[in-house]
Amino acid sequence: MIKKICKKILTILNIHADDNQKWLLWSMFFSGLLATYVSPQISKTVITQLPAEWIAFEALFSSIVALIIGMIWKGKFRHNIIKYFIIFCISECLAGFLMAMYLVFIQYNVWVLAITELIYTNFICSLVGKCIMAFKAKLWPEKEREIYDNNLSIVSGITCIIGFAIALIMMPSLNTSLFIWGLCCIIDDLGWIIVYRKNQEILKTIN
Repeated sequence: MIKKICKKILTILNIHADDNQKWLLWSMFFSGLLATYVSPQISKTVITQLPAEWIAFEALFSSIVALIIGMIWKGKFRHNIIKYFIIFCISECLAGFLMAMYLVFIQYNVWVLAITELIYTNFICSLVGKCIMAFKAKLWPEKEREIYDNNLSIVSGITCIIGFAIALIMMPSLNTSLFIWGLCCIIDDLGWIIVYRKNQEILKTIN
């Protein structure tokens, strides 16, 4: 009965997920919900406690890193990152979680938050994102890829609506936001870790 109701809801929402996508969509739903709920408080803190020059530097630094990673994303470098994808995923999860726990339970410092987040987002997250880009092309060619992208758009829209709506009603404190963000980092890549493990014979051989 519950399975039929869930299937009907997914059909109404125009979500058509295969076995791999189910793991990714659930992971994205929970991590996205947590991230959108706490992002207003964290964004406000960073913007109001740091000088405008930092925001400019952050944007410049992100652009330069994206350009460099894009230029070297080929050959042996690309192959090795894809080969050790699980290690990078786990590193991403632990780095975000430990940083959040440090800020909540040991010492809060806005510069520690800003600099660590800058490095975390632009290096570890970028490399994981590049791997995912290659995996998507391998797992869902052509029409299936369009369905996958549409599924992600719908789930992202749902999480943003729910998360921001809850934030409007119950805005969390900074400490609570950082703690929840740490949990979000752990959940974020779980779906892709499971999918990679299930399809590693195919994904490890990407040229």
